[in-house]
Amino acid sequence: MSAAPAGESHTIVGEIVWVDLATRLVLIRESVKTTRMKGQPPARQTVAVGVASEIAVTRGKKTVPLENLRAKDHVTVRYLATAEGARAITFRVADAAPAAATPAVSGEPAPVIGN
Repeated sequence: MSAAPAGESHTIVGEIVWVDLATRLVLIRESVKTTRMKGQPPARQTVAVGVASEIAVTRGKKTVPLENLRAKDHVTVRYLATAEGARAITFRVADAAPAAATPAVSGEPAPVIGN
């Protein structure tokens, strides 16, 4: 087994914007505005995170395939910033609320790029 690549570890908490199954990239928009630099206005970060096949994607206590991810799913992802881009170390998806507690949604499926 190879060691994890060296790089600075970050965590993003937010929602999925889109999933590209062909390249295994997930675009995540931060839920909370943060101020990274003193004197700068708060801003939401958006990060495209690569999810290697050996990284377990979990929903609750179950491992789920990348194909089960949908836009608007809430996630917490820890990733390494590398020269090739962000690479997931851990990827957790929030459990969906019970159907009775969720508001009605149009019949349009959530966008997923690739297949």
